[in-house]
Amino acid sequence: MNEKLLLSPLAALGLIEKSFFEHLGKLSLGGEESSIRDRIRGLAPKTRHLIHNELDEGNVGFTLLAVAAYDVLLPQLGSEKALHIVDACLNEPLRAWVLEGTAGMLDASADPFEAITQSSREREEHYFGPSFAFERPVDDGFGYVLNVRRCLFHETLRALERTEVQPVLCRFDLNWIDGIDPARHRMRFARPSTFATADLCRMWFMRLEGPMLLKKAHAKTNP
Repeated sequence: MNEKLLLSPLAALGLIEKSFFEHLGKLSLGGEESSIRDRIRGLAPKTRHLIHNELDEGNVGFTLLAVAAYDVLLPQLGSEKALHIVDACLNEPLRAWVLEGTAGMLDASADPFEAITQSSREREEHYFGPSFAFERPVDDGFGYVLNVRRCLFHETLRALERTEVQPVLCRFDLNWIDGIDPARHRMRFARPSTFATADLCRMWFMRLEGPMLLKKAHAKTNP
């Protein structure tokens, strides 16, 4: 897998911040970097109660970056344009890397469905941690449904009273979601809701019928 997909939240934040400000400069807004960093420092005290470990520090920091940039750009650009700029700076620079890493992992796996669902389980513990609440009502090798009942990104936005930035944060996941090719990887992915539209984020991984599925089904009925 692309090594950038294996970073801790704090290490990922460093990479995201660097690419964010580089992209901001390309949009002729690089002069706002100092103001955004000052705004991050000003907002940080409002989020300290949400940070209990290094995972939280990186994940809260990711949210602070987006909110601080939005706050700085809002007075001069208006809400719609400011959100568009934050979205571009946060999500576009790393898209090719994450897409390549996700597709490469799935292409190299004998069972892409199992590879990506196992990765999801591992990230629950090692990237998100106990400040998120996950449940898996379906996890049987044929389908995998993940409900995120508590999201630290969303709680940070609520603490900062900037929940309008939620869709921008949720779109960050499209960088790996779009790496799934149903025809090649024999599975589909759907995200019917996020905290931008509902009170939970729900992700569905569905294995498509094929040789691997038929083999598993045969093993279940003929132990």
